[in-house]
Parts: sequence; structure tokens; C-alpha cells
Amino acid sequence: VFLLATLYITLQSPMAESHDISRFVERADVIAPTQVITGTVIDEPSLNRDLKGRFKVAVRQLQALDARSQVTFQIPVRGKVYVTAPLLQITGLHAGQLVKAKGQLYLPTPALNPNGFDFQAYLTQRNTFAGFAAEELRFHPDEPWGLWRIRQRVVRTQLRALGSPIGQLVSAMALGRKAVDLPIDIRDLFSRVGLAHTIAASGFHVSLLLGTVLALLRARTDQTKAIAGGLVLIGYVTLTGLQASVIRAALMGGATLIGLVTHRKVIPSGSLLMAVTLMLLFNPNWIWDIGFQLSVMATWGLIVTVPAMVQRLDYLPVTLATWIAVPLAATLWTLPLTLYHFNVIAGLSVLLNLIATPLVTVISLGGIGSSAFALVWPSLGALAAQLLYFPAQALLGLARMSSTLPGSAVVIGQITLWQVIGLYVVLMMGISKIRTRIDFLKPFLPIVFVALIGLPIGWRLLTQSQITVLAAQGELVWVMQDRGHTSLVNNGDETTAFYTVAPFLKQAGVNHIETAIALPTHADALAGWQTLLRETPITHFYSVEDSSELADWVTTFHTLVPSQRTSQPNLTIQRLAIENPVLRLTAQQSWLLLPPFEPQMQAQLALSGSSLESEVLVWPGGEIDPTLLKAISPQVAICYGREMPESVERQLQRAGIQIYWTHRDGAVTWQHHKGFYSYFEMKHRNALPWG
Repeated sequence: VFLLATLYITLQSPMAESHDISRFVERADVIAPTQVITGTVIDEPSLNRDLKGRFKVAVRQLQALDARSQVTFQIPVRGKVYVTAPLLQITGLHAGQLVKAKGQLYLPTPALNPNGFDFQAYLTQRNTFAGFAAEELRFHPDEPWGLWRIRQRVVRTQLRALGSPIGQLVSAMALGRKAVDLPIDIRDLFSRVGLAHTIAASGFHVSLLLGTVLALLRARTDQTKAIAGGLVLIGYVTLTGLQASVIRAALMGGATLIGLVTHRKVIPSGSLLMAVTLMLLFNPNWIWDIGFQLSVMATWGLIVTVPAMVQRLDYLPVTLATWIAVPLAATLWTLPLTLYHFNVIAGLSVLLNLIATPLVTVISLGGIGSSAFALVWPSLGALAAQLLYFPAQALLGLARMSSTLPGSAVVIGQITLWQVIGLYVVLMMGISKIRTRIDFLKPFLPIVFVALIGLPIGWRLLTQSQITVLAAQGELVWVMQDRGHTSLVNNGDETTAFYTVAPFLKQAGVNHIETAIALPTHADALAGWQTLLRETPITHFYSVEDSSELADWVTTFHTLVPSQRTSQPNLTIQRLAIENPVLRLTAQQSWLLLPPFEPQMQAQLALSGSSLESEVLVWPGGEIDPTLLKAISPQVAICYGREMPESVERQLQRAGIQIYWTHRDGAVTWQHHKGFYSYFEMKHRNALPWG
């Protein structure tokens, strides 16, 4: 079965066809810088973190425009495109509409940093191979009928009744966050404290809905219950947008209804296996979906672990014992996947889920009921939604309070696939009822489980010594990790901080930064530092200029004085120039960090002489004055800019200098035992263990 599944998923892997629009990206870009695509909107537009609209389009036609907006070529194409557009441009746009977008076509980029967002893989899993940055949209104002109308009716009713963000929160807890454009800060908050499953349509919602329907129809025949339950399941799956976790739960619910009609007992584990098999036969790429993985493992944990836990808690009432056992079992069986994908332990999640379960149950069931009323009579739906205001406020307040407590989110760093497999082997041994010669080991399994997580982390903290220059879209970001001490130079803007720096620190297991240095290289750097400081505290903050906005966010604020040496644990900082923030950092090696500045200023800097001499040069990629290069005498040069002229690369090669370019090679790392290597040279964390 494993061999057949491997062959099947290989054959069904997403692949761009010959007429897919991604095949024409380079050709269109060479002919003209502006393109126009025509196609049908597939899904409802939503907002990304940059407050731009995003949606997918099934394209029919591609045009290239010259400088005078004249069509230079026009061809029919196929496939899907991921489109982003200004917020005002998507007003009135809905799924099913024919749209013409003017902008620029591009190929999505892979991850360039450890734990970075792999935009290329994200789109590929959704059978999409090209992106489009739209400047202007044109579409017919007529709104076609679609499921979006039903969802919009529900969401608008609850939003009018409860206001924002409570209205969106109730809608998300009823229909799932994919059916509702939930504010990003609420999404981040619930994910950080371990309540993300409550705003995602899941098996919990399906079980709650189906259980309520069967309870209301308990006096009816089994056939009536099955028909009503089946219709409710189909309607809910359709309304939530065919999400993998909901489909899995609906299939298992369908098996329960069949068992009810045929008067046969349903084996839960067999029902789960059937549902998963059918889903993967239909779409094998669901196996890579994180929501699907977590849903399956949480359900498996409930099936095999909750009965045993309830039995152990037999001194408590059954309802209370089940209430305690359910979040414990789900957390235990999803923990390895959570650590692997997110590198974070929500330390208070079990306790928080225990406290929040009554609120979640009331809000989810009430939200679903309010949604049903809103479809028939919006005024009645709004009245029902108003009853949920205080429970929703209480849940939101509970999540916010939890996020401020110590241990609410502990970063442990990246774990390997081997650790994940080992953790699940331990869990399977714990539930095994087969008597073997190693049964005497079962009392020690909790220790083994914790050791599989803790020992590699402890070893890394005791021995790790590395410096990394991140690929940050032309921004200079330098990170040093030395036996549990972390130093950071620059953080970029808000987008760079969220998508590049924070994920890197999470996979590195960084909960605290000892030394941070801010250089005035970006106008939005303040917002970037504030984004990082919300989750990662900083002890010593250095800047070349006074910043009262940041002084209140950090423990100790310092201003870097030109030519003065500043020492921190395992790091010496020296600012060499007054007008331009040139830094010389000395750890186990000497690093010279150059900002963008003109060649004539480079010649002036070269007059500093031997104080510039460094083993590693980090520069933005422009021309390097020969006298400056001679004064530095680097062994390695790392370009962090978007462009690096071939003449500069040849100049460095002639000087015998090893060259790296983050825009081409990904993040560049130095380790004591390995030396320098780029991100694309090392084995990625998602590679198979036997690969």
C-alpha cells in the first residue's frame, strides 16, 4: 500500500501543463514590462498582511503591452494565477466574475531562509504556478450568484449585530476562518495561544452540529435522522468552502449515519481510515496540508486515548473526565506536528482549552444557529447573534490575557523529521495492547518522549556557534547565535520582520535577544522592530541615533558613538563612519557591514586604513572602490542586495575572494566546524529522512 501510494502521489503531483500561463512569464516580461490577463475569479477576495486584496483567477488570455499601452502580442493560456491588487480595486469583486487585470506577471519564489515562507511550494500545492501583481482591475458590476452570497448574508448579519471584530470572530467560529476574512491580529492571537482550531471549521464543529441535529430528532425514525443529518453535513461542508478537515469529519459523520440506519456499530478507527483514504484518493496532495495532518492526528488521539484517560479519571464524573481528557489527548497527538511546523509550544494551551471549551461550544453552536436563522430571516439571525456578544468578548479577553502570561508561547526551535517519527513511535508504544518483552519500558515512555524533544535542544544551546546573513529582499540582516546568546543587526520593515526574521528566530529556538543593533537603512524600520518586539524581548538595543519610540520597548537603550568599541558577550561592536552607519563586528571572525553609499565616499572610507581590515565583507552589491577593497582585504564577500554587477563579481574573483549572493544563493551561514555555506547547499528541513 505504501509503494502504491508513493507512486500515486508522484503521478498526481501538481505540474504546469504546456499551455499554463507560467510557461509564458519570461517571454511576456522580455517583450513588454506590463501584461494584461483575462479570466474568471475562482475564490472570494481577502486581505493579506499588506492590506492588499488577494484572489485566484482561472486565466483565458494573456496580453503584453508596450510603453504606449498597445498590445504587442496576445495568446490564449490556461491555468490559475495568484493575483494581488490594491484594496480599492477589489471592491465589488466576487467569485465567478470575469475580470481583466493589468499589471505584472511573475514566478513565485522558493524559500531563501531557514523556516522562511516558501511561496512557490504554497502555490504549487494549490495547482498554481504563477503570480500577478495587479495595478488596475476591470470587471462587470453585475454580481453573479454563488455561495459567496450565502456566506456574505451570514457574515453581514452577525457583523451588524455584534460589530467588529466580535462579529467576524463569531462567523469564523461558525463557518471557519477560510469562509470569513477575520482580522489578522485576531488570527495571530488565537494561533499564538493554541486556540487556532476554534476559528477553523473542524471535526469539533461537525460533531457538535451533527450531535445537535440527532438530539433534536431523537423521537424520529433512524431514516429521518440519517436524511436530516446527511443534508446538514452536505450543507455545512459546502458553506465552509470544502476544507479538508471538514470533509474528513463529514465523511466520518456519514459513516455514523449509515451505521445508524443499518443498525451496525461503526468502528471509529476504521471510519477515520476510510475517510482519509477516500480523501487522498481524490486529492493525494492533501497529505501535505498542515490542517489535514493536524485534524487526522487529533481525531486519532481522541479515538485511542480519550477512553483510557477517562478510565484513569474514574473518580470524577464522566462529563468532567471527558472534558479534561479531550484537549489533553488532542494536544498530545498533535504536539510532534506542531513542533515540526511551528517550532513553538503553547505552554498554557491545555489549561486554556479546558477553560475555553464551554465558551467555544456556546459560541460555535450559537453561531451556526444564528447563521441558519440569518439565511431565512436576517433580523432573527441578528437577534440570535446578539446573545453571543458576552461569550465572544469573554473568549477574546481570555486569549489576550493568556498571551501576556509567561510560557504562553515558548519557542523551542526546529525539530527534525526523525524526531517527529520517534515521538509518534513512543506514542504508539504507549497505546499498544500487544504484550511484548519490552512492556517493562512503558513506565519510562514519558521520559523518552520528553528526552526526544529536550536533549537535541539542550545540545544545540550548549554547542551552537554560527553567524547568518539572511536573504531579506535587499535588506541587511545579520544574526549571531553563540551558545544561547543571540545578537541581531537590523530587522528590516514590518514585512521582513514577520516573514523573514521572526521565522528564522523560531527555527533557531530564540526566545530572547541579548544584543540588537539598528542601522537607519530603511524608512519603516521602526515598525519592523515593534513587530519583532511583540514576541521577542531585547535586552541591549544599540542605534546610531536616538529613538524615543523604541527606548520604552527594550530593557537598555544605547547610542553607538563613532570609533568607540562596545563589548557584549562574545561580540565587539565598532562604528567606523559618522555620516554612514559602517559597522565592524568582531566575534570569532571580523565582519565589516557596509550600507549603500557612493564610490567617492568609499574612497574616503578607505583612508581609515588598517581599522577596516576584516575577514568577511558584507555589502549591498554595488561597485566597490579598489582602494577600499584592498584596505578591507576580505577572504569572503557576501552581497545582500537585489543586484550584483558581473564586473564586481569578476573583480572579487580575481582577488581570490569567495563570493555569496543571498538573492541567488539564499541565506549564508558560517559555522565553526563547517565554514561558510548557503541555504541552497544544505539539506532542507522538509526533506525525507532517507533522501
